[in-house]
Amino acid sequence: MGTGFFTSVSQSGFVGQVIVLALLAVSIYSWAIIFYKHGVLKRAAKRSEELREQFRSDPDAAIKHYADRVRFDESPFSAVLDAALTELSFLLGPRGTATSRGELSLVHVDGVERTMERTVADQVVELKRHLLVLATTAGAAPFVGLFGTVWGIMKAFAAMSVTGSASISSVAPGVSAALTTTVAGLAVAIPALVGYNYLMNRVRNLTIGMENFSSEVMSTIERNFG
Repeated sequence: MGTGFFTSVSQSGFVGQVIVLALLAVSIYSWAIIFYKHGVLKRAAKRSEELREQFRSDPDAAIKHYADRVRFDESPFSAVLDAALTELSFLLGPRGTATSRGELSLVHVDGVERTMERTVADQVVELKRHLLVLATTAGAAPFVGLFGTVWGIMKAFAAMSVTGSASISSVAPGVSAALTTTVAGLAVAIPALVGYNYLMNRVRNLTIGMENFSSEVMSTIERNFG
């Protein structure tokens, strides 16, 4: 099967070969994105879960020591918590700890909440980086392959009209070569589509986790300073 495919590629002409090579390059890039983003999202989920468990062990202490906090490993949850604590430090002053209650007005509390919402939105954008390439590949690759197939079939029928032969043996090689680009397009699009859906599901899970975590942080802030 592999030999037949490469034979068909060699017979597909300049346009067909260019399309197959372009699809091959896009496929390699798509697979690189899939593996890279899988690793990034897996590490983000692991570090975020560790941070959430650490925060839940003593949330009041994490909020009260807002100006003397420990830097966590890079993760979406860490960015949300750091944004909230940075805003607290700006509103309450750079003290190492704050024990008094009722220091934040409703406007300040709302400001902290909006800061975390912006951070969540920024993190979602970062998590989705490069995924548009997979979506575009999944949508465009079959049509690129179809273009090559139509072009090849046009060539095959044009050659048939020149030779005057309409036998299967004279048409089949050209049609087979033309269909090669459609096969290549589908071979590129299917993994890209599966990878995109898988990675987007992980992004959605992290997004829901960030929103829930920001609610936990906000509740703790309101309990201590609201």
